[in-house]
Amino acid sequence: MNIEEKKALRNQKLKELYDFNEQNAGREAMIKYADLRNNEEEKMEHLAYEYLAQKGFINYKVFGGNNLYQAKITAYGIDYVENEL
Repeated sequence: MNIEEKKALRNQKLKELYDFNEQNAGREAMIKYADLRNNEEEKMEHLAYEYLAQKGFINYKVFGGNNLYQAKITAYGIDYVENEL
């Protein structure tokens, strides 16, 4: 995956969380990975969420193990989507 594809994936995931937030009254999205260790597509998605969390756009954390995570857009992430994307 090249740099432009990584940027596009991060923006896509952020926009998805923005839409999820609106449609689900601010609840956290549950993200389940089948094989995070060996699946390249899942690894790239996980890295995108990790990047967004480090930038402060989302909260992203393990939820109960078994490759299950919670993600929620922050106010900063909402502002970014509404002003930049």
